[in-house]
Amino acid sequence: MVDNPELVPQAVEELSRYIPLDASAKLARIATEDIELGGQLVRAGEALLVQLDSANRDEAVFDHPNELDFDRADNPHIAFGHGAHHCLGAPLARLELQVALGTLVRRLPGLRLAVPADEVQWRSDRLVRALPVRW
Repeated sequence: MVDNPELVPQAVEELSRYIPLDASAKLARIATEDIELGGQLVRAGEALLVQLDSANRDEAVFDHPNELDFDRADNPHIAFGHGAHHCLGAPLARLELQVALGTLVRRLPGLRLAVPADEVQWRSDRLVRALPVRW
């Protein structure tokens, strides 16, 4: 990205799609009718916990959904919700991420991992994560 800083806005969108901000299913949904989901019968009145961020890995929507692709042309992710439930702060969050990532690319072009990539521990149990880097 150092060589292509114009990719920062696309990178923000792709990172928003690829890395869920909240990897948990919190709000129960109640089935209003019997329905089969993934080969499992869900009866009317039963509760479901839905992982909404999984939609950002939907193969019917995204080509190669499990790959991080900063050149992804069409990126209709729902990291900030959708429709009536779209986050009011999404434009500000996007701007903040673009400024932060753009500043890192511009001011610390030698930024790199401080440990081998396979030693980076991914924590899905918290919103704030640490990444060991050096420059």
